[in-house]
Amino acid sequence: MANVNDIIKAFEEALDCWGLVFSGSEGLKTIPPAKVQEPLKELVKVAKLIKAHTTKVGIIFEPSKLAQSSDAAYTTVSDLSKSFVLYMSVVAQLSPDKISSLFYKEILISSHTLVSTAASLTAELKVLNDKSGKSSDDKNNTEVDVRLVSVGKVWNACDELVKLVENGNLKFLEKKTRLQLSLIEDGLDEFSEWAENPEEFDLVDPFGLDEFSEDDEEDGEDAEDAKVPVADDGESSSSSAAEATMHKLSGFSKQWVQKFKLIKLLFLSINKSLPSIVNGTDIDEIYNTESIISKEADLLIVELMMSHSLTEDVTEHSIAVDKACFKILSILKKANKNSDNKTKWCSSWEIKYKEMSEAMYD
Repeated sequence: MANVNDIIKAFEEALDCWGLVFSGSEGLKTIPPAKVQEPLKELVKVAKLIKAHTTKVGIIFEPSKLAQSSDAAYTTVSDLSKSFVLYMSVVAQLSPDKISSLFYKEILISSHTLVSTAASLTAELKVLNDKSGKSSDDKNNTEVDVRLVSVGKVWNACDELVKLVENGNLKFLEKKTRLQLSLIEDGLDEFSEWAENPEEFDLVDPFGLDEFSEDDEEDGEDAEDAKVPVADDGESSSSSAAEATMHKLSGFSKQWVQKFKLIKLLFLSINKSLPSIVNGTDIDEIYNTESIISKEADLLIVELMMSHSLTEDVTEHSIAVDKACFKILSILKKANKNSDNKTKWCSSWEIKYKEMSEAMYD
């Protein structure tokens, strides 16, 4: 019985140490890396092995049989512990430059979850082992239920990790790309409506932030008391200038609505435009550039709707979006230098986008 407690304790301490590795600044530098040819495939194999060993542990640690199965209990915990040692060494071999920092970080998050669920399982195993030699006449099924729940959590963590790795870094990039695209689309419907006629929106508060201001009622009363002066030629000229400004603003904004549609097409085509094997640095650069586009697009829309004019900030955000889009195209062209069809698509998109941009500033 002491041997089982010893192996559980050793496993528990190792899991605690690995948990600190994932959350520490040094990362996996303290873990000796494996030297397998395909670490991602190996990671999937070991995750499935961990799930299998966890299943055996769950069976062996059935409370009514555990007292007569101490040798088997020791062996199964030892095997599970060894599979985690192997798992950590494979994770330590992974290279962010090869698979992308984006994908690498997600694997670390999933791995940390797996280690944490295994730590919870070892805590339950220790309790079950301590109780195994005692009378079970008054036992209920609580221990069994807890054991099965802990085993199930490890299974789920293994399944999620296997799914993540088998889908690959491009599939994960696609998921993150759709998230970035959703950030752009969130305010696009309202912006499209606003672009048709900016004058119909509240010039001071297009987002309705002051809709329930206490000053509105007083302003209304003042407006009723005020006498409306007869417009003279100067005011008429000013009104015409304002109309011209609004017309220009509306045209500029509607052009951006169309450009956002092209950007959506670009985002949705990124994965299709990448080869099956791509450098991790390219994936990171694409994702970081997507983040810039979604951020600058949001700032552009807010600035247009708040300022009701083509300010320097509008120009700055517009240029930032344009540059970021062309940067993604450059990455796609470089990655597909041996594929004429994919580079032709990039060139066609670029020509169309530039035509729209030139029309905005004529």
